[in-house]
Amino acid sequence: MNKYFSLVVCGMLFWGACGGSPTASLSVSGSPSTTLSVLSISFGNQVVGTASAGQAITLSNTGSAALRLMGIAVALPFTQTNTCGSSLSAGATCTINVTFAPTTDGDFSSNLSITDNANGSPQVVALSGTGVASPPLCVPVGGMCGPGLPMCCAAPFPHHAYCSNSTGFGTCTEN
Repeated sequence: MNKYFSLVVCGMLFWGACGGSPTASLSVSGSPSTTLSVLSISFGNQVVGTASAGQAITLSNTGSAALRLMGIAVALPFTQTNTCGSSLSAGATCTINVTFAPTTDGDFSSNLSITDNANGSPQVVALSGTGVASPPLCVPVGGMCGPGLPMCCAAPFPHHAYCSNSTGFGTCTEN
């Protein structure tokens, strides 16, 4: 038998004989664990120069210890605000709001990254959206006009622009 093992066993037995407790306890603290309410968000089409409505993501600490948040980051044209702070206690939740505000036409994608002390860090939510040109304020001569469409653009003086069909869809015309 190993001398060290024998000494430990004898010491425990002696301690027990003297009124001590021969049992030992080991305390292991819990660990944080995260759950996200969504793993991806698509903002669809968004007019260039305008911001979308915020899309909410709920971050939950489903573990048994505090979740330390080191950072929540996203790249433009996506932005985020949050209620998370630097720590989230076990069982608690916080909200991250993401918006999309394109400054040019085109498809955009990015990740919202949450860096923390939970396994699998960083937690990631995929983001996508498309920047589209703003609709014209008026339709030039020769363009389609009608209900729900912009009005015909003004014609140069002394001409007048109008929709060829006053009760339905037509073509912008000038006289």
